[in-house]
Amino acid sequence: MSEPEEASDYYTVLGIIRTATSDQIRSAFHRFAREHHPDNFAGAPPEEGEPHTELYQLGSEAYQVLFDPIKRKIYDEGLEQGHVRYSADRAEETRRTMRPPGGLALRSSKAMTFFARAHKAMKVEDWPQAKLNLQMALQNEPNNEDLEGKLQEVLERMKSRE
Repeated sequence: MSEPEEASDYYTVLGIIRTATSDQIRSAFHRFAREHHPDNFAGAPPEEGEPHTELYQLGSEAYQVLFDPIKRKIYDEGLEQGHVRYSADRAEETRRTMRPPGGLALRSSKAMTFFARAHKAMKVEDWPQAKLNLQMALQNEPNNEDLEGKLQEVLERMKSRE
Protein backbone atom coordinates (compact mmCIF):
# COMPACT_ATOMS: atom_id res chain seq x y z
CA MET A 1 0.00 0.00 0.00
CA SER A 2 1.27 3.47 -0.74
CA GLU A 3 1.46 5.98 2.05
CA PRO A 4 -1.14 8.77 1.96
CA GLU A 5 0.53 11.88 0.66
CA GLU A 6 -0.28 15.20 2.25
CA ALA A 7 -0.04 16.76 -1.20
CA SER A 8 -2.74 14.47 -2.66
CA ASP A 9 -5.94 16.26 -3.52
CA TYR A 10 -9.30 14.61 -2.87
CA TYR A 11 -9.76 13.65 -6.52
CA THR A 12 -6.45 11.77 -6.49
CA VAL A 13 -7.24 10.07 -3.18
CA LEU A 14 -10.50 8.67 -4.59
CA GLY A 15 -9.02 8.07 -8.04
CA ILE A 16 -11.51 10.20 -9.97
CA ILE A 17 -11.39 13.10 -12.41
CA ARG A 18 -12.45 16.63 -11.49
CA THR A 19 -15.60 16.41 -13.60
CA ALA A 20 -16.81 13.24 -11.86
CA THR A 21 -20.54 12.98 -11.25
CA SER A 22 -22.14 12.24 -7.87
CA ASP A 23 -22.63 8.61 -8.88
CA GLN A 24 -18.98 8.30 -9.89
CA ILE A 25 -17.87 9.86 -6.59
CA ARG A 26 -20.08 7.46 -4.63
CA SER A 27 -18.79 4.42 -6.57
CA ALA A 28 -15.17 5.51 -6.17
CA PHE A 29 -15.61 5.93 -2.42
CA HIS A 30 -17.20 2.50 -2.09
CA ARG A 31 -14.25 0.92 -3.95
CA PHE A 32 -11.85 2.94 -1.78
CA ALA A 33 -13.64 1.90 1.43
CA ARG A 34 -13.58 -1.81 0.53
CA GLU A 35 -9.80 -1.59 0.33
CA HIS A 36 -8.95 0.78 3.18
CA HIS A 37 -11.70 0.51 5.83
CA PRO A 38 -10.08 0.11 9.28
CA ASP A 39 -12.26 -2.93 10.05
CA ASN A 40 -10.35 -4.80 7.35
CA PHE A 41 -7.23 -4.48 9.52
CA ALA A 42 -8.67 -5.36 12.92
CA GLY A 43 -6.11 -7.45 14.72
CA ALA A 44 -3.33 -6.49 12.30
CA PRO A 45 -0.11 -5.02 13.67
CA PRO A 46 -0.35 -1.23 14.12
CA GLU A 47 2.29 -0.55 11.47
CA GLU A 48 0.02 -2.27 8.93
CA GLY A 49 -3.36 -0.94 10.08
CA GLU A 50 -2.60 2.68 11.02
CA PRO A 51 -1.66 3.88 7.51
CA HIS A 52 -4.96 2.48 6.22
CA THR A 53 -6.87 4.20 9.02
CA GLU A 54 -5.26 7.54 8.18
CA LEU A 55 -5.89 7.05 4.47
CA TYR A 56 -9.50 6.03 5.15
CA GLN A 57 -10.06 9.19 7.19
CA LEU A 58 -8.70 11.27 4.30
CA GLY A 59 -10.90 9.37 1.82
CA SER A 60 -13.97 9.91 4.01
CA GLU A 61 -13.20 13.61 4.16
CA ALA A 62 -12.76 13.64 0.38
CA TYR A 63 -16.13 11.95 -0.13
CA GLN A 64 -17.96 14.30 2.24
CA VAL A 65 -16.53 17.37 0.50
CA LEU A 66 -16.82 16.24 -3.11
CA PHE A 67 -20.32 14.82 -2.75
CA ASP A 68 -21.74 18.11 -1.41
CA PRO A 69 -22.06 20.58 -4.33
CA ILE A 70 -21.43 23.67 -2.19
CA LYS A 71 -18.41 22.20 -0.37
CA ARG A 72 -17.08 20.90 -3.68
CA LYS A 73 -17.32 24.36 -5.26
CA ILE A 74 -15.47 25.89 -2.30
CA TYR A 75 -12.88 23.08 -2.40
CA ASP A 76 -12.31 23.48 -6.15
CA GLU A 77 -11.74 27.22 -5.69
CA GLY A 78 -9.22 26.48 -2.94
CA LEU A 79 -7.58 23.78 -5.04
CA GLU A 80 -6.96 26.32 -7.80
CA GLN A 81 -5.06 28.35 -5.20
CA GLY A 82 -3.00 25.32 -4.17
CA HIS A 83 -5.00 24.18 -1.12
CA VAL A 84 -5.36 20.40 -1.27
CA ARG A 85 -7.48 20.10 1.89
CA TYR A 86 -10.93 21.54 2.59
CA SER A 87 -10.82 24.33 5.14
CA ALA A 88 -13.84 25.05 7.32
CA ASP A 89 -12.51 28.58 7.87
CA ARG A 90 -12.23 29.26 4.13
CA ALA A 91 -15.67 27.68 3.61
CA GLU A 92 -17.26 29.87 6.28
CA GLU A 93 -15.75 32.98 4.71
CA THR A 94 -17.06 31.92 1.30
CA ARG A 95 -20.51 31.13 2.71
CA ARG A 96 -20.77 34.58 4.26
CA THR A 97 -20.22 36.14 0.88
CA MET A 98 -22.35 33.68 -1.10
CA ARG A 99 -25.71 34.94 -2.17
CA PRO A 100 -28.04 33.00 -4.41
CA PRO A 101 -29.62 34.85 -7.35
CA GLY A 102 -32.05 37.42 -6.03
CA GLY A 103 -29.84 38.39 -3.10
CA LEU A 104 -31.47 36.34 -0.32
CA ALA A 105 -29.28 35.23 2.55
CA LEU A 106 -29.75 31.50 3.02
CA ARG A 107 -27.95 29.16 5.41
CA SER A 108 -28.81 25.79 3.87
CA SER A 109 -27.07 24.67 0.69
CA LYS A 110 -30.19 22.73 -0.30
CA ALA A 111 -32.37 25.81 0.20
CA MET A 112 -29.90 27.75 -1.99
CA THR A 113 -30.19 25.14 -4.72
CA PHE A 114 -33.98 25.19 -4.70
CA PHE A 115 -34.10 28.97 -4.54
CA ALA A 116 -31.75 29.23 -7.52
CA ARG A 117 -34.10 26.96 -9.48
CA ALA A 118 -37.08 29.04 -8.39
CA HIS A 119 -35.31 32.21 -9.44
CA LYS A 120 -34.68 30.78 -12.92
CA ALA A 121 -38.33 29.74 -13.18
CA MET A 122 -39.46 33.22 -12.13
CA LYS A 123 -37.31 34.78 -14.84
CA VAL A 124 -39.13 32.80 -17.53
CA GLU A 125 -42.48 33.20 -15.73
CA ASP A 126 -42.88 29.49 -15.01
CA TRP A 127 -44.85 30.20 -11.84
CA PRO A 128 -45.84 26.59 -10.96
CA GLN A 129 -42.17 25.55 -11.11
CA ALA A 130 -41.14 28.60 -9.10
CA LYS A 131 -43.78 27.79 -6.47
CA LEU A 132 -42.63 24.17 -6.19
CA ASN A 133 -38.97 25.12 -5.79
CA LEU A 134 -39.73 27.81 -3.22
CA GLN A 135 -41.76 25.30 -1.23
CA MET A 136 -38.81 22.89 -1.34
CA ALA A 137 -36.45 25.68 -0.24
CA LEU A 138 -38.77 26.43 2.68
CA GLN A 139 -38.75 22.76 3.71
CA ASN A 140 -34.97 23.01 3.99
CA GLU A 141 -35.04 26.37 5.71
CA PRO A 142 -38.39 26.76 7.50
CA ASN A 143 -39.54 30.15 8.77
CA ASN A 144 -37.28 32.07 6.40
CA GLU A 145 -39.21 35.31 5.92
CA ASP A 146 -37.44 36.11 2.65
CA LEU A 147 -38.42 32.77 1.14
CA GLU A 148 -41.97 33.10 2.43
CA GLY A 149 -42.19 36.56 0.88
CA LYS A 150 -40.96 35.26 -2.49
CA LEU A 151 -43.49 32.42 -2.32
CA GLN A 152 -46.30 34.91 -1.65
CA GLU A 153 -45.10 36.98 -4.60
CA VAL A 154 -45.26 33.90 -6.86
CA LEU A 155 -48.71 32.92 -5.55
CA GLU A 156 -49.98 36.42 -6.33
CA ARG A 157 -48.56 36.18 -9.86
CA MET A 158 -50.28 32.83 -10.30
CA LYS A 159 -53.64 34.27 -9.14
CA SER A 160 -53.35 37.25 -11.48
CA ARG A 161 -52.81 34.83 -14.40
CA GLU A 162 -56.06 32.93 -13.76
